[in-house]
Order: sequence, then C-alpha cells, then structure tokens
Amino acid sequence: MDALTLAEIKYGNIVFDLVLRSGLPLTAFDIEELFGIKPDVPQATDVLKAKSDAGLQLLEINSSYGAHGLVLFQSMETHPS
Repeated sequence: MDALTLAEIKYGNIVFDLVLRSGLPLTAFDIEELFGIKPDVPQATDVLKAKSDAGLQLLEINSSYGAHGLVLFQSMETHPS
C-alpha cells in the first residue's frame, strides 16, 4: 500500500460501493485527499506525476452516508473466506 485515507468511518456505516480505478488517471483532487497537498501548488504536480508513473491503482470506498476513503496501491490479492 502506498497511501490510505479514511474519513468518518463509524460503526453501522453501510458500504455503498467500492470503485477500483485501475488504468484510470489519478487526479489532483486524489492527491489532495491522499496526501493533503493542495492541487494548485507545484508539489502536487510532482506527486501526481510520480504516482501516475508508478502505475498505482486506486480503490474508492463510498458509504450510503458520511464515510469515504481512498487506498492507493500497487497490487492486491483476494482470498475466499
């Protein structure tokens, strides 16, 4: 995992959807949420380019209310429970 941000996660949140953004470009707003770097500063452009060039994937976590998160990662594995 390269970066993770979760907000307003509480007991009882219902996950509305998980969106795997593999092959889609990262945005300046993704960088702001993940790293706290405002999109209009030069450092944001540098981080965006570095993360995009690394071929990382992004997982969006959205709930029916409140909670949300982003996970920036190289690869993942799933295992049956």
